[in-house]
Amino acid sequence: MWIKLAGGAILGFIAGHFVAPGYSFWVVIGVIAGYLLELGMTRDRAKKAIKRNASRPD
Repeated sequence: MWIKLAGGAILGFIAGHFVAPGYSFWVVIGVIAGYLLELGMTRDRAKKAIKRNASRPD
């Protein structure tokens, strides 16, 4: 999770160098995007695990 947050912050820092609102705005947006990416991946893994366990015969 921390890698995605740090990656988002770094990408936000780079974007802030070129785009108008500035570094801090884009770093925050990058961190939020990294968190949402992790959240989506975690939910997807959980859904796949539930499907996999539901299809197993007892």
